[in-house]
Amino acid sequence: MKSVFRSFAYIISLTLVSVLAIAGEQADKAIEGVKTLVAQGSIASDSVIRLVAKQGNIANFLGQNHDLKNRWEVETGILIDAKTMPQQASIEYIKNHTDIDLTVARNREYADLYHNNLIVDLSALIDRFGFELVGASKSPFLMPQKQALYAGTPVAIPADGDIALLYLRQDLLENPENQQSYQHQFNEPLKVPVTWSEYQRHIEFFHQPDKGFYGSVEQRDEASAWMFWMPRYVSQGYPNQFLFDDNMKPLIESDAGVAATESYLATLPYSPPDILNQTSNYTYTLPIFMSGKGYSTIITLAGAKIFNSPHSKVRGKYIVVPMPGTKIGNKVNHRTTLIYGNNLVIPSTAQNKELAFLFAMWLTDPDISEIALSEKGGFADPYRMNHFESKAIQATYGMNVLEVALKDMPVTVPAGTGLPGDREYIAALNKQLFLASQGKKSATEAMRATAQEWERITEQYGREQQIKYWLKMKALFPTVQ
Repeated sequence: MKSVFRSFAYIISLTLVSVLAIAGEQADKAIEGVKTLVAQGSIASDSVIRLVAKQGNIANFLGQNHDLKNRWEVETGILIDAKTMPQQASIEYIKNHTDIDLTVARNREYADLYHNNLIVDLSALIDRFGFELVGASKSPFLMPQKQALYAGTPVAIPADGDIALLYLRQDLLENPENQQSYQHQFNEPLKVPVTWSEYQRHIEFFHQPDKGFYGSVEQRDEASAWMFWMPRYVSQGYPNQFLFDDNMKPLIESDAGVAATESYLATLPYSPPDILNQTSNYTYTLPIFMSGKGYSTIITLAGAKIFNSPHSKVRGKYIVVPMPGTKIGNKVNHRTTLIYGNNLVIPSTAQNKELAFLFAMWLTDPDISEIALSEKGGFADPYRMNHFESKAIQATYGMNVLEVALKDMPVTVPAGTGLPGDREYIAALNKQLFLASQGKKSATEAMRATAQEWERITEQYGREQQIKYWLKMKALFPTVQ
């Protein structure tokens, strides 16, 4: 019986090697690291890595039919116990679950996770096993300073390249009758919008609620408000309209802050009727766009996976374009931002920190991660340069989406505030944007109230400390138009 089992295991091993034969230097180094730990007696050969991820990216971490999970287990003997977590902020989940070795966190959560001692500083593990997150590589991580580091300290391993992109109905944009009608109505050609003002005119032009068709399908729920406000705000000044000055005085109570908020609010009359429901997040907006009932939406690269699916009514009918900007002088200042982003972090309470780190580095190896991202059941987005050159990934996303993402990468601002207390700063902004969306406050009143609350939060955490972290965050903002 044992010989039969060994033969069966050998066949599985050969199958995995034949199907997933590609592995790069980073993956090989991770496997060797595990073998060394076992040989030294530092870990038991039957150890288990307890992995927790969100439903949207668990498939990318395990592979099609768990091929990646099985391959890791065959090559190392270390099992993966994988579970899903709710679609919520990671900080609460990590606080309340001490039985996790590896999990995910969004880019803007790093500050609060790190300052609450909930995740590990990866510096020692990087040095011990000879890896690098920032630096020369055959296929580097795309934005490691913004996705892996917090205030210069490595705290996460990039595993998702979530920047906000603008999706438009190309078939409607290029329709001759629409072009003629738009020219007559606005005295300008109907073309890809370059500024937020042009984009707003498009939304108004295409809105036909009597036919169940909406100009804008951007999210307007409270929890994600900042994501759709931030590109509008940051583009208002060159090189950027910053959230604070160098003494942590909020800059949002300004003409720029009011203009960005008014732009954010201006889409509401041209949106689906339930857009302000608290549950109307991307699970509400994406199906509307996919069903052909909207002209525009803003979401990450993962939207293309959905819109390219066989049952999508907009397959082959949409285009992704650079995020609109604000005209400053004779130039248009374009900015976008990292929004969701689920990257790999190791909780401070992890029992198998070394194994968790080595699995994360194995998974994010250029070649292994290319296989992982090709899994259509997951919504992690390209985060290494080779992903954009992969034929499989190009087929999954489409060249247009990948090309625009690369073009917008240099004008991408970091997520959130980058400060201790980010949850509170962003919650205050989200609350006021939602009140303004409900018509309970004007754009001016919303920005004034947010600025006052931000001042209170800054004093609570200590202005001198916050200045130090803000200046480090500010240094990551783009300097090109």
